[in-house]
Amino acid sequence: MTTLTDTQFRIDAGDLLFTFLNSGDIFEISHQTTMINQLLTNPIDGSLNNLYLRLHKETGIQVYPLLGIKSASNVHYSESQVTWDGLVEDIKYTVTFTLTKQGIWFWNINVGGNNVEVDIIYGQDLGIADKGAVRTNEAYVSQYIDHIVFEDAQKGYVVCSRQNQPQQGKFPYMQQGALTKAIGFSTDGFQFFGLSYKETDEPEALKKEMLANEIYQYEFAYTALQSERVRLNGQAQFVFYGLFKGNHPDAVSSPEFAEEIATAWNLVQETSFKEMKSKEKVRISNRIGKPFQASSMSQEEINRFFPKRHQEEWDGNILLSFFTDKHEHVILKEKEQYVERPHGHILMSGQNVQNIETVLTTTSHIYGVFNSQLVVGNTSFNKMLSNTRNALNIMKTAGQRIYIELDGKFHLLTMPSMFELGFNYARWYYKANNELIIVTNYTIVDSPEIHLTIQATSGKKYRYLVTNQVTMNGNEYETPFHVAETEDHFSFYADGSAMNASHYPNLSYHLKVTGAKVSMKDESLFATNIVPHAASLIVLEINEASNWTMSIQGLLHGGHIPFIEREMETEIERYRLFFKSVMNGFRLQQNGQPTEELEKVNALAWWYTHNMLVHYSVPHGLEQYGGAAWGTRDVCQGPTEYFMATQKYDTVREIIKTVYSHQFEDDGNWPQWFMFDKYFTIKAEESHGDIIVWPLKVVSDYLSVTNDFSILDEKVPYTRRSNHQFTEDTYTILSHIKKEIAYIKSHFLHETYLSSYGDGDWDDTLQPANSQLKQYMVSSWTVSLTYQVFNQLSKVLRKKNEQDAIELEKLAKGIQEDFSKYMLQSDVIPGFVYLEYSDNPELMLHPTDSKTGIDYRLLPMTRSMISELLTPEQAEGHYHIIKENLFCPDGVRLMNKPANYHGGVSTNFKRAEQAANFGREIGLQYVHAHIRYVEAMAKLGKVDEVWNGLLMINPIGIQEVVSNAERRQSNAYFSSSDGKFNTRYEAGENFNKLLTGSVPVKGGWRIYSSGPGIYMNQLISNCLGIRQDNGNLVIDPVLPEKLNGLEFHYQYMNHSLVFSYHLQGLKVKKVLINGHPVSTETVSNRYRSGGLIISNQDLEQLLTKPTNKIEIFI
Repeated sequence: MTTLTDTQFRIDAGDLLFTFLNSGDIFEISHQTTMINQLLTNPIDGSLNNLYLRLHKETGIQVYPLLGIKSASNVHYSESQVTWDGLVEDIKYTVTFTLTKQGIWFWNINVGGNNVEVDIIYGQDLGIADKGAVRTNEAYVSQYIDHIVFEDAQKGYVVCSRQNQPQQGKFPYMQQGALTKAIGFSTDGFQFFGLSYKETDEPEALKKEMLANEIYQYEFAYTALQSERVRLNGQAQFVFYGLFKGNHPDAVSSPEFAEEIATAWNLVQETSFKEMKSKEKVRISNRIGKPFQASSMSQEEINRFFPKRHQEEWDGNILLSFFTDKHEHVILKEKEQYVERPHGHILMSGQNVQNIETVLTTTSHIYGVFNSQLVVGNTSFNKMLSNTRNALNIMKTAGQRIYIELDGKFHLLTMPSMFELGFNYARWYYKANNELIIVTNYTIVDSPEIHLTIQATSGKKYRYLVTNQVTMNGNEYETPFHVAETEDHFSFYADGSAMNASHYPNLSYHLKVTGAKVSMKDESLFATNIVPHAASLIVLEINEASNWTMSIQGLLHGGHIPFIEREMETEIERYRLFFKSVMNGFRLQQNGQPTEELEKVNALAWWYTHNMLVHYSVPHGLEQYGGAAWGTRDVCQGPTEYFMATQKYDTVREIIKTVYSHQFEDDGNWPQWFMFDKYFTIKAEESHGDIIVWPLKVVSDYLSVTNDFSILDEKVPYTRRSNHQFTEDTYTILSHIKKEIAYIKSHFLHETYLSSYGDGDWDDTLQPANSQLKQYMVSSWTVSLTYQVFNQLSKVLRKKNEQDAIELEKLAKGIQEDFSKYMLQSDVIPGFVYLEYSDNPELMLHPTDSKTGIDYRLLPMTRSMISELLTPEQAEGHYHIIKENLFCPDGVRLMNKPANYHGGVSTNFKRAEQAANFGREIGLQYVHAHIRYVEAMAKLGKVDEVWNGLLMINPIGIQEVVSNAERRQSNAYFSSSDGKFNTRYEAGENFNKLLTGSVPVKGGWRIYSSGPGIYMNQLISNCLGIRQDNGNLVIDPVLPEKLNGLEFHYQYMNHSLVFSYHLQGLKVKKVLINGHPVSTETVSNRYRSGGLIISNQDLEQLLTKPTNKIEIFI
């Protein structure tokens, strides 16, 4: 198998290494373990690094790339230099790249011509982090690169970029500028390429007079510099430079190293360089045309395909998106131009509630990514196809792509006219001239296979090319792979050097095409002088056909399953039925009719079921493509709460057993995260201070609801910390729990019942920056959570073990007393207490806190309400604090102001003070925390806060509820709502605008979160108020009177029920079951009149009909 190194040449100086492709594109820039550029490339896509010659004419700007496959240049190289030369529009040019021993490199551009105005734009993608970190998630790494720009009177703009997260204890730094003056700059690829690039394939900035000239700290670190404009009358020279330093511990305050740069440039000019070697020109084949340009769908066409629609989204008279009557989501191409995060979908095979080991999953994107990260089992290591690494579709070899032949050229199918998303399928509609091409990709409910069908609705036959960037490993380009062709299909296997070879030696994928003749080719179809598999592509050449299907099977353990011809609509309906069973037939109506508001909730219930199953069974997301593990805290919340709410108790029982098997044997603590398949030895070494509590909470909740004490006698192993292997002996869950409690007790500070903060709590951004904080800080939130669990478990265990229950009750009482003593010494719960000395507590994230300047923290307030640690008066007081200081139109913020940011250097906290991007947790509206706020409001009985609180984070029609929300994908969970600020400094100065809604907010990362499961639990259990306790039915709704007449259709313990709500207040007065009154008990609640409990025995006697009606009078 040919590897990429056969197509490369390298230039190095000391530890700095530039690797080039034979096309003249940069493949990688590295310094020891640091990857300086962001994307490893190939000779078809070319490098993101480039120099653009721009000719300014009366008719507009003409742009010519000077480097690599996208240029017309010839390439020559020596040990320290590379040159590109060519001719465009009678302008001769030579670009000389020189790498110096000083760790500085120069791009010297000489152009010659007459009577034309020109300038040069220089672009460079940035990673500047450990290679493993960059390739794990480019967007995440970009969030921590601090760009600061300075303007020099002679040389113009200088862009300085520092990696704020330590890389093996160091902070890599890159500086770029021009010796011949730069008059323009930008810092993010979204500024340079723009949203229109997704359709046009042309960077927006190149056709504008000037670059953005503003710093944008986002998720695509890409710097650009613009030269002065020169009128050519002979020769002109432009010189750009780059400088890298392995460590820049301090914040950047000025451009540096001017003397080093000048010295290096002088040496370059004085040195005579060795003779150059030539590289044969790599050229894109003239058979490859521009990407397919799809026309817009007419309203008549939309009506024909989708006559029944709801939740329509409009821009004036242009329809952007909608939902069907079966809650599929349809997006028109016009909407895609509004969103930074491209519409995408994660497809899964089904039955992934009971069986999560052999789930097949793939990710599809609107712009013609039909399959990517196609994988069975572990989503990080078992991949057949590569994943996309960029939101703007820069790298068009990633994943699986399709070219269609029109007029003798093959055109890549990118942006469609319309994009349809179902629960197990994605469908693209490509309209042009008198043709409509429909591509559908769908999974099967009971088999690890996926089918892609292409239909030309005119019946005309076309030829196609299907490119597949094969990895059979974690990342593309790292290991070879193997392909075997049989009589009717192709089989793909990993190389022995792949990560999966030792864990799943029989892993294989099988691909079959029906309806057309197919032959297997490689990259040589796309370019001349290209070595096979230089882009890691398997290319399928499809002979003329009007309708054909490609099927892929993923077999984790080898073996053979027959290829079965599937009927698409049948499989889609089977999958809907599977989902309906998972969500217990959830459906809301009002007075027998669906309303727009309730249909919004109904649609979300289907999609959040999908999102929850992704998080549970194939852990990854649309932005966070890495994962493949359970976060200990996360799995104990999202999936567990969903399955508890839907009475999937057997599944919760299995989660408990799996989680406890990953408990460390030596001290009883857990890793922050762990892989749950044959890669189970891969897990975190450490964990935050709250992680120890979550497994105990799940057991406590499970026992409280089910009374199934047999779980305590189940035996599972421990995990050895030394090698992460399971112990040979197994131990009861109860013995695991006792070790867990012993750990918690051993980490109480001094003589108190307050747990040490350790490596943090739920808010990952607030990890302590030094060992003192780590040891002596106490999280008020963790303390409240621990109290809640001990208090509940002590009551539950009284039925099983009086002695253990008494011990837990004593611990809970001790926590309550110390919480009152240390956390409630004022009218405001502090975020933290610094307790180096027990007689001198220092309140942090509190109005008296002068160090951080942060007055209020949400999490301990809401958790103290949920746990009932606060008195009713204290709870009401903190409710008003939240409403006055943390509540924004798009949801509650974690704190009343962000942590201080000074160039990314940490003082108190790590990520909170390091992130240059103001998004995700850093932006402080983390949706997960808002959902817990809703839970707290349900506990208090704040009716409008509960229902409206759920609506304001529903992405469907979000602008109807949150007027300052920017458009976003409507059927996917967003983990955060991010203020639209370009930099941390801008966010700090204008943060209060979020309180008034006077600044736009946009959606954060999608799908991979415990949030969807928690949301559904709050909706069902606390808002609609239907849950179980001690095996009995609890009816405890918190609903506004405007929903009077609400009907909740639901399967409860194998009975089909309709809960009918008669709303005239908050207190539940009576319940009728099929017209019969029923005796009830009252739910305990410290803050309001609780709901009613109906014994399981009474319930079963009255549930006598195929569909039973339970009327609730409030």
